[in-house]
This record gives sequence, structure tokens and C-alpha cells, in this order.
Amino acid sequence: MSTDPRTLARRWARATALTLALSASLAGAPALADTASPTAEETAAEETASPAQVIADALAESPVYVDSSYDGAYAVEARERVVTAIEQHDLNLYVIVVPLVEGDTWSGESEALASAVHDRMGGGERHFLIYDRRGDMEGHDLGTDPDDWSKPAFYGALAASYKTMGGQQTLPTLVEAAVEAALADDPEAAYETAQQAYYDRVGEPPTGNLMPARWWNPWIIGALVLALLAGIGVPLYRRLDRSRPGGLLGRRPAAPIAQHAAFDNADRAQLESLVERGGRDLIELGERLSSDTGVDPRHLATALDARDAAARVHDRMVKEGATLPDAVGVLVLLDLAEDALAGLRGPRRPCYANPLHGNDTRQTQWREFGGLRTIRVPLCPECARAVRDRRRPTVLPAEHEGRSVPYYEVPAERSVWAATGYGTLTDDLVERILRGGHRPAR
Repeated sequence: MSTDPRTLARRWARATALTLALSASLAGAPALADTASPTAEETAAEETASPAQVIADALAESPVYVDSSYDGAYAVEARERVVTAIEQHDLNLYVIVVPLVEGDTWSGESEALASAVHDRMGGGERHFLIYDRRGDMEGHDLGTDPDDWSKPAFYGALAASYKTMGGQQTLPTLVEAAVEAALADDPEAAYETAQQAYYDRVGEPPTGNLMPARWWNPWIIGALVLALLAGIGVPLYRRLDRSRPGGLLGRRPAAPIAQHAAFDNADRAQLESLVERGGRDLIELGERLSSDTGVDPRHLATALDARDAAARVHDRMVKEGATLPDAVGVLVLLDLAEDALAGLRGPRRPCYANPLHGNDTRQTQWREFGGLRTIRVPLCPECARAVRDRRRPTVLPAEHEGRSVPYYEVPAERSVWAATGYGTLTDDLVERILRGGHRPAR
């Protein structure tokens, strides 16, 4: 067995993380009976563990996770070589090989998978190499300083694509090439060397910037711009935040929707402000979720799922363009996460007519304007007063078929917000989004 001090330190850190996780999960629980058999509750918890949690637990024991469906394509001996290489370095590098497909838990996106696993591993600086659905490697460097452009996983994945291009690209060779470059003293130089070697073989010297064509994908450029903005905006946000009273768990929580009333009757010109606020609150909440250790594990899991759902909606807006209903949805989901952290028995319900009116609501009988049908929904005091006076409340608008309509008039199959009333009509808003419900049927 290796006695390299860095290897021993890494294994000790993993053992410590497992011990802390176990202690947190057992804190406040009744004393266990003197038996080795798992209880019914433990068995049920294992059966209902999210896929991201299963992967995170496995990575706490080994830096390489391979789904059983790849057993035939990735021999155990090849995995062990990668594990040994990673454990001989201090870099928190992880390899994930799972079948990513459109419509799965992560919508087939390696970035969503990396983000979910990163949250459940406690955050911090971690680097993920993920085998994507195109048969290539994707690198994601999470929890790093915005000014740190070393990005070992990012450059490791790019280097692997050039090292194996035009040759025998098997899963083991692809992973080993990516890990080797990521663990190099200078991952970016390793990538450039691999690219130059490829063009030397094919006889086409690179022209212009050394980044491959796929690096110039508009989504990647957008992500880099957002990262740059975050590096400037987050410190300023934190500096302003220090002057405000402390909130949940000693930190100011993401602002509840009641504080978003300034955006009431938001029009297109204010949409950017809503999206920006949602992005800031996502970052702030993610940091607290990564550092909180005294939260009930069940509440923490619910909060992580709600934040994960909010991140998916926000990422979709960044990629495909923002809409007012989606921007409001991010804020609603963040409030659900805050309610879970606070241990509330049931989540607060936003105003059905317009969630921007806040969560100070009461169930109110609302008769269809000009009709006889009625529904019972939570409304804020102002909307409830309008309904009682047979006036139209100020509703949240949405674009549908070229015109502006109340968001709840959009067909349910086209809007998860209309289908659930932003969680006021059903309790499965988060689950629907995690299943891809934020992507409307076409």
C-alpha cells in the first residue's frame, strides 16, 4: 500500500468527511437499537436517495465513479490506475462516468450533474471530469476563485479530445488522457501541447486562437461573461450586505418574495433586474448550503432540491433568453429552499395572481371575472380585496402566441408555472422542474 504522505492525507480527509456526514445525519436522532440490521427508515432513505447523492457518497470513498452500465467498457484495472494517479496529487479531482441522456435527472447536461454533485459534497473547490453523451469528456471546475484561470478539469478535458482524436478513442484512454492533463503542473500548457501534436499529425497548423471551435460556443462565452460579472458583483453585494441585519443561520437569507414587491407590475425593462437578483441569491444560498452543518438532513435535502430546480430555470434563461414568468419562478423556488432550511412544516404560498406580491397570503374564493366558476387560491391582501370588490387584481403577465395574457391562462402543457400556480395548486413544483418540466412541450 502506498505510504505517500499526500495519499494518506487525501484518504484521511475523505474518512473525516464521511465521519462528519454520518454525525450530521445522526444528530438529534433517537438512539439506535443494539443490532446490525438497518431500520426500516434507513432502508427507505437509501432507496429514495437522489442520484446526485448516490454519486456524491461514492466519490467520498473513491475519486472515480463509474455507472454499472459501463462495466464492460471500463475495466476495474483501468479505473484503479486513474484512482492511483489522482490520489498521488493534492487536487480535488473527480471522474464521473454515467449515461447522460436527454430527459434524465440532469437533462443530459454534464454541467447540471457536476453542480448537483458538488452541492451534495459540501461545495468547496472541486474539479469534475464527466463523460458526456457525445462520447467525449467535459471538465467543470467549481468553487474556484473567479480570477483563477488555471481550470485543470476544463483544460484536461480539452487536451484529452486532441490526444485521442483520430486514434483509438476508448473510454479508458479518454479518461486517462484527461486526468493526466488535469494533474499536470500547467494544464493549459498540456492542452496546447496536445493540440499542437494533433495538428502536427494531420498537417494542419492551428490558425489564430488555440482554442478549438467548440470553445467558441455562444453558451460557453456567455458562461465566462457571467463568471466575470460574478467576480465583480458578488464582492460588492457582500459588502453592501454586511450593513443589513443577520438572517437565517447567522447569514442574511435570499430575500423572500415579499421583499420583491418593488418589482410589482414588472415590465420587460425590469426583467433584467429580476434575473440579476435571482442569480445573486442563487450564489449566496449555495454558499450557505455548502457551509451549514447543523441543519436537519431531511430539510437540507429538500432545500438542495429546490435550489437545484432554481438553478436549472436560471441556466435555461441564460442559454435561451429570459422571460418574466421564469425569472419569478427562480425567486419562488429560492423561497421554497429557504422555507425548508427554516424547518417550516409547510412552505409559504405566494400570491396566486402575482407571486411578486409576496407570501403574506390567505386562501380566498376567486370567482371568474364575468363568469360563474370559482377557485380557492392564496391571494395577497390587495388582490383579495380586488376580488371581493369584483375588480381584476394585478396579475403576472406572460407572453403566449404573440400576446400578453395572465400567466395562468397559458396552457398547462406549455408552462409549469400555469400548471402549478407557482406551487399554490400542487405540491410537486420542484419535482416537475427536476424532471424537465421547465422545458415546455413543443
